[in-house]
Amino acid sequence: MVATIEIDSRIVEERVMTLAEIGRCHDTGVCRAVYTPEWVRAQEIVTEWCQAAGLSTRMDAVGNVWGRVEGTDVGDGRAVVSGSHIDTQLPGGRYDGALGVIAALTAIEALLRQYGPPKRPLEVLSFCEEEGSRFIGARFWGSRALTSNIPEGEADRLVGYDGVTLADGMRAVGLDPDRIPEAARGDIDAFIELHIEQGPILEQQELPVAVVNVINGSKGY
Repeated sequence: MVATIEIDSRIVEERVMTLAEIGRCHDTGVCRAVYTPEWVRAQEIVTEWCQAAGLSTRMDAVGNVWGRVEGTDVGDGRAVVSGSHIDTQLPGGRYDGALGVIAALTAIEALLRQYGPPKRPLEVLSFCEEEGSRFIGARFWGSRALTSNIPEGEADRLVGYDGVTLADGMRAVGLDPDRIPEAARGDIDAFIELHIEQGPILEQQELPVAVVNVINGSKGY
């Protein structure tokens, strides 16, 4: 028997549209590059939503935002995490990334409401950056920091299209590039991400959801 989780879709839509207004551009697009004022405001709102849901919150050394609810079992403390990124292409769509963050929070809210505290720690994650839309070569900055894959000094070497280094971009929003290694996590058991399909297949086949089982790999020369 599969349990039914009650979720108010109106709340999801309201949250999507709230974030879509932050950096709104080109009528229906969103321009929200990492470490910009628009990015700061979006991460603040995600933090506020997590706190309102009763989650403890923090921003790590590169600007990823975490919302956490502790588990009732002592165990090994390894967390189940869900989320996505908060930055956009220039312009990007209102659902890309943002929907995954909102879905993670909405799911945890529903689980807590219907079943109470979880056995394992659950976390919402709003990655600081994925799109590479501001700093050349900085794609997946948030997840690379999380997995200890940012070489020393890289933040000073990466330069944005506006001429600002990534290190200076971090400093402008109160982050210290010297503390990047502190963002690494070794206590995550599983990561789940809900994402829009960036293609027509589900719509053509009238399917509401699918599970990814293959993904293309690309390399530029």
